[in-house]
Amino acid sequence: MTLGEKIQKLRKQQGLSQEALAEKVAVTRQTISKWELGQSTPDVDSIAQLSNIFSVTSDYLIKEDLTEPEELPYKKRKYCLSERGKRTILVLFSAASLVAIYTCLVCDHFTSEKLSWSLISAAAIAAAWLVILPSLTAKRNIILKTLIAASIVPIPLLAIFALLLGRPLIFTMGTCIALVSIIAVWVIYRIFCKCHKKLWMALGYALLVMIPTPIAITYIVSCFIPDIMQNMTSNIFNSGITLVLSLVCFGMNDLFSRKKEAQQK
Repeated sequence: MTLGEKIQKLRKQQGLSQEALAEKVAVTRQTISKWELGQSTPDVDSIAQLSNIFSVTSDYLIKEDLTEPEELPYKKRKYCLSERGKRTILVLFSAASLVAIYTCLVCDHFTSEKLSWSLISAAAIAAAWLVILPSLTAKRNIILKTLIAASIVPIPLLAIFALLLGRPLIFTMGTCIALVSIIAVWVIYRIFCKCHKKLWMALGYALLVMIPTPIAITYIVSCFIPDIMQNMTSNIFNSGITLVLSLVCFGMNDLFSRKKEAQQK
């Protein structure tokens, strides 16, 4: 059974029209029709939403050899946060952020009669709000938009920290570290997008990406602060552990692939 056939079958079992399903997934009715006819396929975010709406796993939707949800080792509990729920969480989170910022400013003013550490706290809270905002407002590509926000926000935040503390090193060194971390996160995101059907393999490659990342960060710190010596023993040990975990993930992927081939024979 193809992905489109499964979507159509599950939609009808739920008593949903194409328009109703399209509203839940935040796409057009024509998109749902194309999915069911096999003219196009849903992206990763849409697959996740469909699995929640239909209370099945993503594997059941993606793998054509799984024809019944009962064949799966488990069944997802149906849970899909509504737009009203997202708005409520956004309002509560925004209110909590404003209260936290106001509290910091008031405490700082009455304890030291000037604003110092409270400005740093306020900037950090505002940055956290900006990063979380896409996950509560976006209707599609939530992970992608959240990653974009998380990639943009750190640089100006570091500039604010450097300005408030009067230490340019915070911006220069922090920016280099942030860029290395952002590149690593985006590479891992692309790995999971490409290998979403083989999660063990994706996890193995993601762990491989994590091996050079802390080494690069340690090297950057030592370049800006020469007094800090690199702990090569620690780096080698951590890299070795990460490599072993990566090999275990590849082994698990191979094991499940062989098991799947055996079941098909």
